[in-house]
Amino acid sequence: MKYEISYHSDSETMGSRAQSVICDKVLAGLPQLLDDLQKLSEDQDTADIVFVLGSGEERVYAHRIILMARCKSFQNTKRGEICRIPGCTVSTSAPGTPTPIRLPHIEPDIFRQFILYVSEKECCCMGKSCADKKRKYKKFIFQIMLQDSKVFEMLTLAQDMGVEELKIACEDHVSKTMSVANACTFLTAVMEIKEKACGKF
Repeated sequence: MKYEISYHSDSETMGSRAQSVICDKVLAGLPQLLDDLQKLSEDQDTADIVFVLGSGEERVYAHRIILMARCKSFQNTKRGEICRIPGCTVSTSAPGTPTPIRLPHIEPDIFRQFILYVSEKECCCMGKSCADKKRKYKKFIFQIMLQDSKVFEMLTLAQDMGVEELKIACEDHVSKTMSVANACTFLTAVMEIKEKACGKF
């Protein structure tokens, strides 16, 4: 019996060490992988979708395969459809050129942050035993995105694109940070979103 207990204990220790080593090796490559994905998200030569955003029609390039993996608005489509984003207009394009998707009600800066989140989120959540490091990477990304004046725009975009965990993160940010000091900022942001929504249709 003692042998069995000792055996299991050693096995668990070795397994824990092996898991830790594998996890550290995986995380060691994360910074470079995140950097590569960021460069890819901005690469016009390989992009097959271009979002035309805001009144100034700024262009943000993206890759459909990444969007299909992360966004329900690109998953729940019929044959021949590119996406199902509320308020969007999809135009035809010449062979070999990115498909234009117009979103006149979306601010380019918000959308760029969204694209980065979609590209990098999976990398930040590698390794189930690396909870502390996962939280650090996720916190870093959320600190960039979730500003009081912009959080409702990100929330609306997450809902329209079908990225549930980002929507929940935005809701959590509002519920945990709302105070007398920022209540007016939140109210103004909501009113701006409502005005844009009215002008969208």
